[in-house]
Amino acid sequence: MTPEPYERLSPRSPDEELFRDALHRAVGPLSLQPDLVADAVREGRRRRARTRAFAVAGAFVAVTAVTLGLAVLGPWLLAGPETDPAVPAGPSLSSPAPSPRRTEPHPEMPSPTPTPESKGPTAEPTTPTTSTPLLSAPPGPGPEEATRLEDFRQRVARALDALLPASIGTVLPVGDDARSYQGRRGGIVHSVRLSVRPGQEGAAPACRDIPEKRLTCEVLTLDDGIPGHLFRRPAAGRTGTEVSLRYRSGRSTVALSVSPAPSGAGGAPVTAGDLVRVARSPRFGDLIAYADEHPVSRSGAAS
Repeated sequence: MTPEPYERLSPRSPDEELFRDALHRAVGPLSLQPDLVADAVREGRRRRARTRAFAVAGAFVAVTAVTLGLAVLGPWLLAGPETDPAVPAGPSLSSPAPSPRRTEPHPEMPSPTPTPESKGPTAEPTTPTTSTPLLSAPPGPGPEEATRLEDFRQRVARALDALLPASIGTVLPVGDDARSYQGRRGGIVHSVRLSVRPGQEGAAPACRDIPEKRLTCEVLTLDDGIPGHLFRRPAAGRTGTEVSLRYRSGRSTVALSVSPAPSGAGGAPVTAGDLVRVARSPRFGDLIAYADEHPVSRSGAAS
């Protein structure tokens, strides 16, 4: 046995030398045992490798088990535990839904025909109702339109009062009829009517006499080459002759007529020349042009 280097640094006692000599004589003939350190290291490494392999395998098995468990139990967990349907405390107010498994109608139930869904206890069955009849005439104009219409009628009355002969008297609007005016002189009242309504495109109706109605028609030309028709016929419900003038202005047809008093008093109020003179007046022409550009329902500008 070779002494360690540090053993040479200290002096040995006589007893220690005797003990070492006896020890060398006792174990010298024996063979040396193999070195156990290398084997122990290798065994430790093998054990660590097995431990790691077992840990990896265990983790893999655990992950696989969790995955399979979620795949199998996932729908059940999402849907929740099954519970029996609650028994209703009383009769339902709505019609019961038909069972999909029923193939024959119950003796106490009506035949399975399609029925509309119940809308609840407050729903009422739909029953045909009589539609509200449409109004025969459109509603009157609003406040602003009524004011504009009345202003236009007053302007027309003043123009006719100034342009018609004095035998007509004072011309004023009558009632709520947008076409009606009257010329009053004392107790004699003549009827004056003016309408400006959208006219149809194309040629004007032919001017012809109707002898059985004692209607005569005369063609004349106004300013700017505008053609007009002058009519004479018996006044309806009056004694005497009604004179009227009809012509086109812009997109409208203008009709101006004057009838005698109901009793025929005062004779013929106007002549054909009187109406032509009114139509040719610039003052009257401005009113007709305004009515043609701004037609309104139930007005002297669109009646």
